[in-house]
Amino acid sequence: MNIVKTLLLTATLLLFSACGNKTAFKLQEPLENAALVYVYAKVKLDSSESSNRGEYSLRINNKPVMQRVRDGEYMVFNLKPQPMTLSATKAQIQEVVLDLDLKAGETYYFKIVDSQDGSAFDFVKVKNSEAKTEIASTGLAGSSEESPENIITEFVNPKKTESMEVVAPVVVPVTTQVPMAKQTPMQTAPMSKTDEIMKAYEMKEKGILSDEEFKTLKTNILNK
Repeated sequence: MNIVKTLLLTATLLLFSACGNKTAFKLQEPLENAALVYVYAKVKLDSSESSNRGEYSLRINNKPVMQRVRDGEYMVFNLKPQPMTLSATKAQIQEVVLDLDLKAGETYYFKIVDSQDGSAFDFVKVKNSEAKTEIASTGLAGSSEESPENIITEFVNPKKTESMEVVAPVVVPVTTQVPMAKQTPMQTAPMSKTDEIMKAYEMKEKGILSDEEFKTLKTNILNK
C-alpha cells in the first residue's frame, strides 16, 4: 500500500512539472539605481490541475501588470527606489495592498499564500533566507522553454552611456540677417512592442477586446 501511495505521489509531481515546463527560477542582481522586487506564489501539491491553481493580478502604484502570476510561478521587477504600493488581487474580488519603501540596490521578496480551501489569501513580505528556498521551486510567470512570450515591464532600464559633443555657439554679426529655418513638425517616437501589448491589454480589461482577440493581437505584435 505504501509503495502504491509513493508511486501515485511521484506521478502527480511529474505531471505537474511536465505540464508547466516553465523557465526555472534565476537569481538576478538589481539594476543600477533600482530595487529588485520578486513576487511569487507557493507551489501547492494539490494544484496539479490547472483548474485548481490560484491566479493573481498585480498592480504597482495602482497600475496593472500585464502578466498574472499563478501558484508555482514568480515575477521580478526592477523598480524605482521610492515609496509605492504593490497589490495582489484574486478573482477580481479580494485585494491585498502593501505599502513599500524601496531602497536602491536592495532585493525584496513578497509571497502569495492561498488558504487551504481557496477562499482567501495572504500577501506578505518574506525574509530573504526563507524566500530563496521557496522561490527556487517556482517558474517564471507566463513563460515556457518553447515560448518567446516572456515580457515583463521593468520600470528602471539599464543606464545608457552616450558621449555628448559640446558645440561652441556661433556668433552672428548684427548686420547680417540670417533667414529663419523652416520649422518641421515634431515626430512622435514609435511605440515599442511592450507599449503596444500594454495598450491592447488595457483594451481587454475594459471589455473592448475579448481574450481570444487579445491573444491574437499580442502574437501579431511579437511577430513583427
